[in-house]
Amino acid sequence: MKRIFRNATLLLMVLMMLCASAAAQTQKDEVVYALLSATGEVKNIYVVNGFESETQASGTDYGAYSQTQALTQTEQFSYQDGEASFTMAPGRFYYQGTPEGKQLPWEMKLSYTLDGKDTAPEALSGASGKLGISFEVKPRAEGAAYSQNLAMTATITLKGNRALNIQADKATLAFAGGDVTASYVILPGQEARYDLSADVTDFAMAGVQFAAVRMGVDKAMYQGIAAKALEGSPFATAVGGMMEQFLASMQGQPTASFMDDRNAVRSLQFVFMAEGIPEKKPEVTPAPAAEAKPREDTMWQRLLSLFGG
Repeated sequence: MKRIFRNATLLLMVLMMLCASAAAQTQKDEVVYALLSATGEVKNIYVVNGFESETQASGTDYGAYSQTQALTQTEQFSYQDGEASFTMAPGRFYYQGTPEGKQLPWEMKLSYTLDGKDTAPEALSGASGKLGISFEVKPRAEGAAYSQNLAMTATITLKGNRALNIQADKATLAFAGGDVTASYVILPGQEARYDLSADVTDFAMAGVQFAAVRMGVDKAMYQGIAAKALEGSPFATAVGGMMEQFLASMQGQPTASFMDDRNAVRSLQFVFMAEGIPEKKPEVTPAPAAEAKPREDTMWQRLLSLFGG
């Protein structure tokens, strides 16, 4: 009896340890940020790694970084030889790293015209006339594991008091707070080029923003719409499989960590911000030189001057 009780106790302890270990599992979300020049060249890349746990937990994360920094308070954090170790309290823990030798999965290009002529972005500050903005997004072959599974949005925001007659036929326009935002969606694995034009005065704008995420799709809703539209046609029976395949390609597959295949990630996102066009600084008029005041000597000073004083 004692032996049975002891074995049962040991089994219970093992189960409790396994449950505690499972409860302490962390979920990781990875966000890759990049600063682009106004024409799309990559200037800086950094990665924010976020971890979530309902209990106190310890974890290890992998990636080649030139420098790392804990962004939230943690009980322990260290990084050495491509391996980050941490102990976190219940909740969320974030650390940032600057990756070494990483290239983005997409190539971005932005170009500008003013009154039909190619114009450097730095020359657009304070400009007036017919503005043209073009941007291209092209997946890189070596980044296909990410670009094939993530949809991208691009947004261009213009000040309503600086831009009129905005033409962006392939964008969704939103008006809020005096701003006009043109939003574009690029499906996974696709390359695209879009053009926007506006009549601008004293031009300035925030940078173009790009975000790439795995798209969520309500498959049942889209399949229902397609089935209803094709009801009674010869294609009605085939619509289910066709839509399933199409929606699966839109949604993409769960992606691996951008930094290291050993990392298990719940989500991966890319966020890019291009430099904007700043407001033109007012010209500073130099202050006139102060006029020299005539010397007011006292009688004693004039007397001393006769003797070289």
